[in-house]
Amino acid sequence: MCKNFIKNWTLDEAKEFFASLGEKPYRARQLFNWLYEINVDSFDEMTNFSKELRARLREEFSLSALSVEERAISRDGTEKYLFRTHDDHFIESVLIKRDGSDEGRLTICISSQVGCAMGCRFCSTARIGFKRNLETAEILDQICQVRKISGIKNDNIVFMGMGEPFLNYDNVMRAAAIMNYSFGFHISVRRITISTCGLLEGIERYIDEKQPYNLAISLNDTIPARRARIMPVEKKNSIEQIAHLLQKKFPSSRNRVTLEYVMRADNIAQEDAIRVKKLFRHGNVKINLIKLNAGAHGFEPPCEEDITLFQKELEIMNVPITRRKSFGEDIDAACGQLSGRRYNPHIHISHKQSPAHSDK
Repeated sequence: MCKNFIKNWTLDEAKEFFASLGEKPYRARQLFNWLYEINVDSFDEMTNFSKELRARLREEFSLSALSVEERAISRDGTEKYLFRTHDDHFIESVLIKRDGSDEGRLTICISSQVGCAMGCRFCSTARIGFKRNLETAEILDQICQVRKISGIKNDNIVFMGMGEPFLNYDNVMRAAAIMNYSFGFHISVRRITISTCGLLEGIERYIDEKQPYNLAISLNDTIPARRARIMPVEKKNSIEQIAHLLQKKFPSSRNRVTLEYVMRADNIAQEDAIRVKKLFRHGNVKINLIKLNAGAHGFEPPCEEDITLFQKELEIMNVPITRRKSFGEDIDAACGQLSGRRYNPHIHISHKQSPAHSDK
């Protein structure tokens, strides 16, 4: 029988537990420091707790929610992790070193679901299908495990791994809040990015709740029929509706919304750039341009000349535009590739079948 995961707790829930044992509220802060700052391997290491308290925790709770199955290190320093869950599912995380060293921005790209139900054609996770949502502990333990194994404390988190975060909204927001605690990971809200393929209900809830984290939306096309062919979400949550919602509700005082645009040979004409500008002309946005890898599910990558023209046309918007570099192509760094082999061992998923990770 699987014990409860102690990393599912919020601070208030930890305080309630300790209060039920007659312990002082400060024990909750001590616990979170052990879990996320010191990143202990066992309850026995929590030396400022009594032996009786440690025994109680050990008896009732599991410290780790995941076990490591594989670790791969790229030539560019990117590290890919495959984790096994308690019920024998698989998820992936990626440690991205922006300049290839331990000194620059250090990003961990984490998963929010086992598999994904959204069916985006260029995504390897889509081939797995949806299995289940991750618990808060499983989201947080990805960071704990990557930090412990790599020996690196990251300063940036992106929810751009397996799954659609807004379909696991409560657990994702709960995990993000814990990441921000000053006595644990202590990651700034400005360094936590939550990416969605474009679920209107989730985006509106996110805005209405005034969530402080960065928001990224996968745009990837401006023609509804063409976008729907690669991203089925377009059929119920159109990009025009998203643009209207952002214009209506997203205040200029908040961080800019990031529009993720995977560039293909057929979606970076001048007319495409003009449509982007028209859709988001009143939006508080920035744009990340990502070149599609060669041979990704039958799509053709664009040539550099067309990319340059497309970017120049977008620059007229006078918003931040970034051309992102891909990382970890030699180790199948795009999420869903290692897991896909576990769920479909007869299928070889080449590292060229979906966009490799970018440092968002």
